[in-house]
Amino acid sequence: MLQGSDLFAIEDGTLTEIALPATDQGAQPTSMARGADGSIYVAGPGLGVWRYDSAGESWQSLNDTLPDLGVTAMAAHATQPGTLYAYLGKDGMFRSRDGGAKWVRVDSGPPEPVLAFLHSDMPGSMESGWLFAATTRGVSRSMDCFCFWGDAGDLRGTVSAIGYDPAAPENVYAVIEGQLHHSADGGETWISLKTPQSVTALAFSPSQGLVVGTANGSLLARGGADQWTPVHE
Repeated sequence: MLQGSDLFAIEDGTLTEIALPATDQGAQPTSMARGADGSIYVAGPGLGVWRYDSAGESWQSLNDTLPDLGVTAMAAHATQPGTLYAYLGKDGMFRSRDGGAKWVRVDSGPPEPVLAFLHSDMPGSMESGWLFAATTRGVSRSMDCFCFWGDAGDLRGTVSAIGYDPAAPENVYAVIEGQLHHSADGGETWISLKTPQSVTALAFSPSQGLVVGTANGSLLARGGADQWTPVHE
């Protein structure tokens, strides 16, 4: 989970901080994704895309075939370990099917700028899943054949974070101005959820379920309808 300028792995209710890749430019990641095989990726403007090697506790750059390092958001395929997506603003959406060795432009992306996005294996796609993009207008959605980008419901505003439940992929979550929103039907309709603090980040942990980062730096796991408990280091 990327919380501000810190990256955490959440396993069995325990937080482990992971040192971020060091670059000459000092660029910081703005996007994080976990691959279908558990691999951790980060991306950001001036940083490009990097993969974490947990065995060697080191980072590998995956930028050799990207047009530049202006990656503002990235996602990993829900079920295909080697398939990654990167959004480079005006350069559009790029996909790699070999773990980042080769990137190919596949789409221009939604009409509005993308701040974050994810890949979901929610049923109903004509290919292998769906892409949900957090944009400056709301949540945009497309099958991963890149057939068409359309609004995911009528949620409006700048979406700063987006996530979904891998065990029930029709459950999608989005953050607008610190407010957490939930869709139980793949983005068709949305409701607001109560949280103790303004939300700045969100992720799903196999052991904790939905975890949010808050404005005061806390990480909280959702235990029930309005119940949130701290995730301990």
